[in-house]
Amino acid sequence: MSKVANALYEVVNALGRPVLDAVSSGQPNDEACDSWVALLLIAQHWRDSPDLPVDLKALVDGALPL
Repeated sequence: MSKVANALYEVVNALGRPVLDAVSSGQPNDEACDSWVALLLIAQHWRDSPDLPVDLKALVDGALPL
């Protein structure tokens, strides 16, 4: 499970980097937009998972209401 968690962290970190760069620079671009969509899809799958702990579901719903 640790390897899966680390891999997911790496994916989310790699997707988040262009989004944060675009926000801090004020220069949106296609890579940032595509990364944001991918992050939203990941969050949606977490939110919809029947195995997601209730407290984590509340965190995901509050942070990214989809």
